[in-house]
Amino acid sequence: MKSTIFDVIVVGSGPGGSAAAKKCAEKGLKTLLLEKKKLPRDKVCSGMIMGPWAKIIIREEFGNIPPEILADPCFLSGHMIHVAGTPSRIINWRTPIAWRRDLDFWMNQKVLDSGVEILDGVKVIRVDNSGDKCMVVIKGGGKQHEFRSRFVIAADGGASAVRKSIFPTLKIGYSAPMRECYHGSVEIERDYIHWFFPKARPRPRFDLFHKGEFFLIEGSGIRVLREEIQKVLATHGVDPEKKPLWRDGCLMPLLHEELISGDFSPAKGNVLLVGDAAGLVFPVTFEGIGSALKSGVLASESVAEAMEYGIKADARYLKKLRPILKVIKDFLNLQKGLEAASAKGAVVLAEALKDAYERTGQIA
Repeated sequence: MKSTIFDVIVVGSGPGGSAAAKKCAEKGLKTLLLEKKKLPRDKVCSGMIMGPWAKIIIREEFGNIPPEILADPCFLSGHMIHVAGTPSRIINWRTPIAWRRDLDFWMNQKVLDSGVEILDGVKVIRVDNSGDKCMVVIKGGGKQHEFRSRFVIAADGGASAVRKSIFPTLKIGYSAPMRECYHGSVEIERDYIHWFFPKARPRPRFDLFHKGEFFLIEGSGIRVLREEIQKVLATHGVDPEKKPLWRDGCLMPLLHEELISGDFSPAKGNVLLVGDAAGLVFPVTFEGIGSALKSGVLASESVAEAMEYGIKADARYLKKLRPILKVIKDFLNLQKGLEAASAKGAVVLAEALKDAYERTGQIA
């Protein structure tokens, strides 16, 4: 790489980072995309493209997803909600699904085609935005390097190194979703994602779905629900002692209350946080692809406007984020309502869950 000076440096090559980098380059800005892992890289995520934001932005910014990028089944017919003590509820909701490794790498190739430079296998050590320029210090190949830019867009996930660098005193709670991948199949409707609430409460929960010759179990309650998971597997034709091919997990920041109250604003000067790095994960479903794409697009627009008018980007970006924060507030109220519904019994909870999942899928 010849240059170390850019107009924009984007950190993180997921959907939010790819959308931001691609749009910045298309606006004529010299853009660098940094990724901690070597590409293509995996990501703990169901890979469901659930709501209208995700579907519309992918189509508008990247095109139609090629069939070979999607998993098997390519589309889920919908969701099935299983609450202990009451019949299952069905939501008919056609949803594309992919392995994130394939989906994200397809987007990365579109980013390269737009003129963005991509540097993978490098770790961001710190970001300094105290002067007229931002300085991003990275480590790769055993050496440290410095890059300078006017703007930084951080799309580096729930454990964001950029967020930690810019907001070092911010106290964050985390959820720690886990994923287990098994070879084989479960005797259960293959073209649905199955949500299980074995304690007849909104949390803990886990989900189960198929991808090709595998089935996966995900959730932040996998450890505490091990006995219940084994019972579900046994009921549907799987040896409950079956061992997964692998387990992995991630950190999800819980910043909903701080975002809504204004105690935390995911931008400072010319450093803008998007997606999981900003805590913009939807309550109820905890889906993050749509909000990552939406905030990535808004960040690129804010950068272009700030460049044009010679101003800082944070005020523009925070104003543009208001509709996303409104959705998060509405979904958070729905989530709190689920706790109240659970106190009224399994039937009431199951209906409330069905309503909440349907509403979140229709809005964003």
